[in-house]
Amino acid sequence: MTQDLWPKGAAPLARQRRAGTRTGAPQTLWIATAARGGIHGYTQALEATSLFADWHIRRLVTHDDGPATRRLALFARGAGALVWRCLTARPALIHLHSAAYGSFVRKALLLWAARGLFRVPAVLHLHAGEFEDFYSRCPPLARALVRATLRRADRVVTLSPALAAAVTRVAPGARVMVAANGVALAPQPRVLAQSAPQVLFVGVLIERKDPVGLLRAWARCQRPPGARLTFVGDGPLRPELDRLVADLNLGGSVAFRGWLDPAGVAAELNAADILALPSHFEGQPLALLEGMARGLALLSTRVGGIPDLIEDGVSGRLVPPGDPDALCGALNDLLNRPEVRQQYGAAAYARARQTFDIQRTWHSLDTLYRTLTRTAPRGAHD
Repeated sequence: MTQDLWPKGAAPLARQRRAGTRTGAPQTLWIATAARGGIHGYTQALEATSLFADWHIRRLVTHDDGPATRRLALFARGAGALVWRCLTARPALIHLHSAAYGSFVRKALLLWAARGLFRVPAVLHLHAGEFEDFYSRCPPLARALVRATLRRADRVVTLSPALAAAVTRVAPGARVMVAANGVALAPQPRVLAQSAPQVLFVGVLIERKDPVGLLRAWARCQRPPGARLTFVGDGPLRPELDRLVADLNLGGSVAFRGWLDPAGVAAELNAADILALPSHFEGQPLALLEGMARGLALLSTRVGGIPDLIEDGVSGRLVPPGDPDALCGALNDLLNRPEVRQQYGAAAYARARQTFDIQRTWHSLDTLYRTLTRTAPRGAHD
């Protein structure tokens, strides 16, 4: 039932309009990036739920991993597709998925177009853990535009209470709600290895996720025989990480897998015992939720929405960002205490089952859509 919308001509859109009219199904546009990362993973996870079918959701991609010229062209085409859609087959709702910085600017432009010109209800979904940092770096006029955009949205959705509080501080009066990320749960938590623990990092190799700090902590800690650290992902820090592996003589215990498809990432998660993500900024990382959904022991930082996922000393370990001693100590503890790994993994799985099941996530969005459109989707699940 899903497809990417591109302004390739009037005929396909007209056919969609006629189909929607025949069935009475509400039309919803999701505007998001196709770049690798949490937002794309989030949209893919929800695509497999009933939300997409019930609300006849169409994805409009306005950004990807390509060079600047391609990204600019993609945004221009996406903006044209949005305007054409609003003119020819007015959607019941648009749902814009945004990070910070350039992503927020792009989604703000589209939100004002849809909301201001065509009166289409608009949801602005913030996935950015560094939103307040982004706002603080804006000049005064840009800050005013950020505040106005947040207030213009019919609803601002955040991933965590911490980010919701940040939005309220920035733009009092914005209509904010929390809808936690969600994942599909494994039938039961993994039984973690008693020896030779496997540590996994999943994400873009950039400064704010601090893969360099993790690698340095790995070099310092007391590693049990057979322990291994695997990086899944790629990014601008890869050359520096390669040099560090050689300089620190870590080649036998560190592996780089690069970007993997969802099945490949799932296989790495299923083989891991510890999931480490020492980020400096985060919203609600999908990688941590995927680890929780399998019962892995988690190691991360006390930033953004992560404390809403992990209770330090109960369902994982949290350390201050950018603190190499704390990171090394927590990693050393997890590597050398198998009973603690299993305890944390079981608690993380129980937490995911209680709060972060993907079924809860789509029900929250379904309720929001009903509220904003004053209609019930055909075949909706109450």
